[in-house]
Amino acid sequence: MMEVAPDEDVGDDGRRPLPARIALHAVPAAVILLLMVFWREAIDIALVLIFVGYALAILLLMRPGADALRLAPFEGAVPAYRAIIFAAAALCLSAAVDAFVFFDFTWAHGEHALTLISVGNLVALVILGIAAAAASRSRAPDETVETAPRPETTEDRETIATVDALMEAKKLYRDANLNLDRLARKAGIPARQISAAINRAMDKNVSQYVNDYRVGEACRLLAGTEKPVTEVMFEVGFQTKSNFNREFRRVTDMTPVAWRQRKAEG
Repeated sequence: MMEVAPDEDVGDDGRRPLPARIALHAVPAAVILLLMVFWREAIDIALVLIFVGYALAILLLMRPGADALRLAPFEGAVPAYRAIIFAAAALCLSAAVDAFVFFDFTWAHGEHALTLISVGNLVALVILGIAAAAASRSRAPDETVETAPRPETTEDRETIATVDALMEAKKLYRDANLNLDRLARKAGIPARQISAAINRAMDKNVSQYVNDYRVGEACRLLAGTEKPVTEVMFEVGFQTKSNFNREFRRVTDMTPVAWRQRKAEG
């Protein structure tokens, strides 16, 4: 049966209709055009404020973590989330450099502008290096463990029970392109409700929840079959070895090969 996409104008996330969002993002460009005509001296400060505004908007949207990327497959949600956070950092850096250069030209006739730009470029290179390292690392990031579980509701338990039943019956986790929106449509539950329930009750995001199922089946296949590790990886829904190894180690504290060897010896 074909899936019917939800109405784009009335999503359960409360977003504005698409034309309204486009119009909203056109406002900064319109402001700059008006300033070019009527008040050129204010353009630099306006650009700084726009950069900072976008950076803050990105950080606010990313508060739920990787779950904020509802249309991104769980396989690539974490790298995409990191890239977006680094984009926000780059916007803040650009705003800071532009502000310092503006004030330098205002008060010191640009005496320190070249140094400021050079330092800004150096910091940008450092940020790019950190971003590349974060995107390519194969080990799982340290998880924050809370001493007391966050309160869950009856609705949370019912939501998780529904999604659990769907995972076990339909094996949705095998779909490498599974994302939060698709999972929500299959379950008939709003995406925000699923994300909030898993966050509160299980102290993990939806990507980790889905990958737990993938790793669980991978463990069964590694122990009960002679299939190569790469074949197992693709069969359970992973697409990259780095992500498979990272998530497998997060769940079992072992690599897939070491886990298979231990089971064979036992």
